[in-house]
Amino acid sequence: MSARRTIAVMFGGRSLEHDVSVVSGLQILHALDPARFNPLPVYIDHGGRWWTGDELWHTESFKRGGPDRSRATEVMLSPGFGTSRLLPVPHVPLTLGEPAGIVVDAFLPVLHGTFGEDGCIQGHLELGGCAYVGCGVLASAVGMNKRVTKVMAAQAGVPIVPWLAFERSMLERNPAWPREVPARVADRFGWPVIVKPCNLGSSAGVTVAGAPEELEAGILRVFEYDLEALVEPFIKNRLELNVAVAGLEEPVASVTELPVTLQASPLSFSEKYKRQGRKSVGSSDGMAGALRVLDPAELSPSLRARAQRYATTVFSALGCEGISRIDFLIDVDRNELLFNEINTLPGSLAFYLWSAAPHYWTVTELLERLVNRAEHLRAVRRGLERRPPPDLQLLA
Repeated sequence: MSARRTIAVMFGGRSLEHDVSVVSGLQILHALDPARFNPLPVYIDHGGRWWTGDELWHTESFKRGGPDRSRATEVMLSPGFGTSRLLPVPHVPLTLGEPAGIVVDAFLPVLHGTFGEDGCIQGHLELGGCAYVGCGVLASAVGMNKRVTKVMAAQAGVPIVPWLAFERSMLERNPAWPREVPARVADRFGWPVIVKPCNLGSSAGVTVAGAPEELEAGILRVFEYDLEALVEPFIKNRLELNVAVAGLEEPVASVTELPVTLQASPLSFSEKYKRQGRKSVGSSDGMAGALRVLDPAELSPSLRARAQRYATTVFSALGCEGISRIDFLIDVDRNELLFNEINTLPGSLAFYLWSAAPHYWTVTELLERLVNRAEHLRAVRRGLERRPPPDLQLLA
């Protein structure tokens, strides 16, 4: 039997979604097949320091102030391209023999939000020549920015939820914005509208505004966390529809899901993670604890097929890899299917979408496919020619 591959599962991070990332990370750690893999927890704390150790397998370790650092080892990614090791900190480079540390076959970033889901950690791993699961730098960064994602989806021919964008800098350069912005919004969409951060997930900072003063308060709230706010029309008679896409040899769409939510507001953090009094945060259930209907019977086959086609179109247009979940809104009154946003890894950890026909993939099976894909992509990238041809050499 071949040696088990070491998979470093990275979670935590500096984002507002730190706790959600911990829940997702623990879910993945326990889902990896121990017969094929050696899962390694890599916890990134609020200060950006990396830790590993047996204590990081347990939810209880992250309560009441977080893990006991004295029972964990601080690590860092080894310097040099292609070494793919985690070294203890502080580290003094060795002059003889093999470097110390843990050889990592592939990294699995489960870092929700900024500094993890947005291309930052992917860039760090790219510089090290490491294999990692999920989107690369560009697709991660684009997928995190809801405005840019909409632009690219529309360019690919996918109908989108319209928006207006407002940057935080307008607070300094335009003293009249509290009067001008509501007028623009009312003229474009009417009331009510949804106000959301451009670069956050887990429904953080999302509000519904039905009047100018509520709009102003919602935008100011967004600017506490993000540099850009999006305002979108509130579709009163709507359904939310999600499809996951796995980037294997060809992008593969999952079944559809219809989250059970309230018409009075968009899907909230509490509905995602604390539904019906079940605190998913802390129980390692994550989004698996929310209520949903898979392949709802009330959806026509043609609409379901269109959602799956649009999902793979957006996935390919952004250059995504790994697994992503694409979220749509259905305007029931207009019978329109509109792209809303994409959730790249780890916001896409909708493993339940693959457990039904025609796939019947377990979490463990899907993770193995994604790890294999990550290692294949690393081999392809390493095979690219990096030595300049003679006509580009200046210092020969």
